[in-house]
Amino acid sequence: MFTITDKLQTVNGKEYSLPAVNNMTRDELNNKLHYLGDQILKLRMQEAMLVDMRDSLDNLLDELDLYDARDEGDIN
Repeated sequence: MFTITDKLQTVNGKEYSLPAVNNMTRDELNNKLHYLGDQILKLRMQEAMLVDMRDSLDNLLDELDLYDARDEGDIN
């Protein structure tokens, strides 16, 4: 549930009464959204790197399994 109120905000030394939702003005909401967007981007980049790392390990393990099977005579 949202609570809409007025919030006093000082702009260039002058105080204004601005509408706010849950005590956040439009500028504060936009700043929070920008910050969250940056955090999401960083997390997506980390996720992509970790997936690539996991895929590299999977490929290496697949190759090792093939070499092990070849050494044991299972693959010609």
